[in-house]
Amino acid sequence: MEKVARFGLVAQGISFGLVAVLAIELAVGKGGKATDREGALRALAANGLGRIVVFILAFGFAAYAVWRLAQVFLGHELEEHGGRKKWGKRLASFGKATIYGALSWGAFSIVLDGRGGGHKEQQATKDILGWPGGRWIVGAIALAIAGAALWNFYRAVSGKYKNSLKTGQMSASELKWTTRIAFVGLMSRAVIFGLISWFFFKAAAEYDAKKARGLDGALQKLAHAPYGTALLSLVAAGLFAYGVFCLVQARYREV
Repeated sequence: MEKVARFGLVAQGISFGLVAVLAIELAVGKGGKATDREGALRALAANGLGRIVVFILAFGFAAYAVWRLAQVFLGHELEEHGGRKKWGKRLASFGKATIYGALSWGAFSIVLDGRGGGHKEQQATKDILGWPGGRWIVGAIALAIAGAALWNFYRAVSGKYKNSLKTGQMSASELKWTTRIAFVGLMSRAVIFGLISWFFFKAAAEYDAKKARGLDGALQKLAHAPYGTALLSLVAAGLFAYGVFCLVQARYREV
């Protein structure tokens, strides 16, 4: 399970790096585009070698999902050296397992038949808004995403992420750079989650599914904002830093 987890963390880091590179290329006028991770995988799969990489990443995302499911059923006790059953963390792990299971399925679909959906957030929001109390459900989703933004901000400022790292095995230089990279990466995630949360709040308030956007929509919003090139470059660099932090976790995380 430790090897499965580390393989999954590597795939996670590469996927964020791909999104960041495409966004940076867009910001500096080298092509590229503002897209989510599935969109980045579709771009990568445009040639034969890229399809092989996407195929490998699909297994990596599946590995990440399996690791998180193991945490759901077995808990985080081994990683955190404690005996308490933290049900909140198990629920969060279940959510991550679901996300990466879907990402793995999407990656396999891209390799096998080139499929990949656009505007998934808008279609899902449209469906939910049609339910009884759908507007409140979308609002609750927005609130949960806002909570994720605050959690990433808290982790960046407090350094809480170090609790799950084998910092004793790091040199002073490695720890210093890990702290810097993690801060930049987590702050970038906080900004992105904050934007996505705002989009979902607008969708709920205006009863308009088209207002809901995911990572690609958040990056596009930054690209078209005043000083958009600078903003997009900063956030994209932050996402790249988060990808590097995932690779650091693949090496040093307690699993």
